Amino acid sequence: MERLPNATPVTVSDFSSYIIEKMTIRSKVLLALRWSAGLKALSQVATWAMTLIVVRLLDPADYGLMAMASIVIAFLMMVNELGIGPALVQRPSVDHSDFRVAFGIAILSNCALLACLWIAAYPIAIFFDEPGLVPIIRLMSVQFVLIPFAVIPEARLLRALDLKRKSLVDLTANVAGGLTSLSLAASGHGVWSLVWGSLVIMTLRTTGLIIAAPYFVTPHFSIAKARELLSFGALITADRLLWFLYSRVDVIIVGKILGTELLGIYSVAMQIASLPLQKVNSILNEVAFPAFSTIQNDIALIKQYLGKAVRVISFLAFPVFSDFRAFRHLSFVLFWETNGSSRSFLSAFWHVSCHCVWLAT
Repeated sequence: MERLPNATPVTVSDFSSYIIEKMTIRSKVLLALRWSAGLKALSQVATWAMTLIVVRLLDPADYGLMAMASIVIAFLMMVNELGIGPALVQRPSVDHSDFRVAFGIAILSNCALLACLWIAAYPIAIFFDEPGLVPIIRLMSVQFVLIPFAVIPEARLLRALDLKRKSLVDLTANVAGGLTSLSLAASGHGVWSLVWGSLVIMTLRTTGLIIAAPYFVTPHFSIAKARELLSFGALITADRLLWFLYSRVDVIIVGKILGTELLGIYSVAMQIASLPLQKVNSILNEVAFPAFSTIQNDIALIKQYLGKAVRVISFLAFPVFSDFRAFRHLSFVLFWETNGSSRSFLSAFWHVSCHCVWLAT
């Protein structure tokens, strides 16, 4: 049979190598999913057991203050690294100079955000009409000092699809943070128990990632290299900002109009209502991005696995949210021992939130 002039001959060895490569990727993805799902489930059971106790120890207003501060921190987290972490994962190959430039960008961007947040603490407090936000926001801004040191270790673990070590780090940090919040809440520290809990999580997570995937570099600034990384990172940042506006703008509106107490009730109800989808998505997204990056040139395979991922999310999330609203009455037992009006708000918010997230799936 005559071969086309421009056709590349395919040998048995080439075909075997291709099959072995795909099987290796598939086995890595399945192993990563098992570790991520198993350890996240364990982490969720432990942290939510502590959270249910903390919720009863604190006032709704404490959660309202934390939600106001967290919405600002979460917004800046969307742009803090300018997407260079995902850019390192997505690139077909990276070298030492890529890591040095990425580290330099992370330091510059996070230091700039730290300074801006320190200055903006007063205007933010004035916007929400909550003077108590100033010290909370300023203390939570310390997280931006730690973030640059986690960018490279996390990217290296994700590139290798080594979700075992990353998930173990997350489990340790989350449990330690939960215990910190629980102990401080029990001793009467109010909203500061939540603040210090989040700082402990970030500190231990950064330390754990450095230990799990040590890679020490000095920062370097190269316009050409930075442009390469930021060309993809800008797309990630834009995607994150759009998702943030879609999913978190309600917290700003509720906090501004209804105040801290009702915002606290709303934030807890929304957190619980979106919990199943949030956890399923976090597991799949954590594995999917580095996995798809390894096969980014095989469009047919990407379509196949993307379809499977969508079906898995729909299969797990759709039936859960259709009836999850029925559990809203557990709020009477599990959460704040407040008056009937506040309980009604919690129940109503839970009910509406479940319907909104159900429709979003």
